[in-house]
Amino acid sequence: TSLGTALVLAEHVRQRVSMPAPSFNVSQRSINGVAAGLNGRADVHTWQMNLRHDRNSQFGSQTTGTLAYGRDLTPQWRAGGSLGTSFVAPSFNLLYFPGFSNPNLLPEEGRHAELSLRFADATQLLRAAWFDNRIRGFITPGPNPNNVDARSNGLALTYEAQWAQWAVSASAEHADPRNDGGDANAGKQLARRAKNSLKLGAETAWGAWRVGGTFAAFSKRFDDSANTSRLPGFGTLDLHADWRLARDWTLGVRMNN
Repeated sequence: TSLGTALVLAEHVRQRVSMPAPSFNVSQRSINGVAAGLNGRADVHTWQMNLRHDRNSQFGSQTTGTLAYGRDLTPQWRAGGSLGTSFVAPSFNLLYFPGFSNPNLLPEEGRHAELSLRFADATQLLRAAWFDNRIRGFITPGPNPNNVDARSNGLALTYEAQWAQWAVSASAEHADPRNDGGDANAGKQLARRAKNSLKLGAETAWGAWRVGGTFAAFSKRFDDSANTSRLPGFGTLDLHADWRLARDWTLGVRMNN
């Protein structure tokens, strides 16, 4: 039997608005937080519990947490599940940036659930997960944001492996990000959120060099909440290389698309 604990106390963040703000807007806020975590293992059972409490001078107090459990089916296979909550306060840019913002925005409050199945051995890992994320007060992207109730559920697949000198990874996700409220856009796809995504990565080392790249592809989206302005799917390619000059020094270059 093994047991681990983690505790973070007295985290303090002070944020200031980056531009002159009207007198009726908040120009600065403080966030104080305390968090605790507990994880353990007994025979084929593993668990993790996290709890966090924050005091936000602008939006009040919030408590969030996560409860996760996993069970080893065989030495290679594990099934698991988790439940959690989240809280995201709008940034000062979202609240007050001229011509872009909405000073009436409220924080996002989320509830998240996941069921997963994982296979892992000495050289590879394969994981499948079903997820269901519900967010009350989701902040819409783009100019003039507002709060809507949203939901996104779907399936995510992840693969990682070591092939000779290459470390490779792949992930695919299919989700249904939609407006879950009672307004005129109920049931429509969330603005600027794709339903399908694919990511591929590879990295290898040759002597003092380490090189690699990542390719990502996303399906079509919409630029507006009413789904009248369609954005086509797209792909990006990122490349990187690092040269180890000495034991403690590395020179790196990145080309990000």
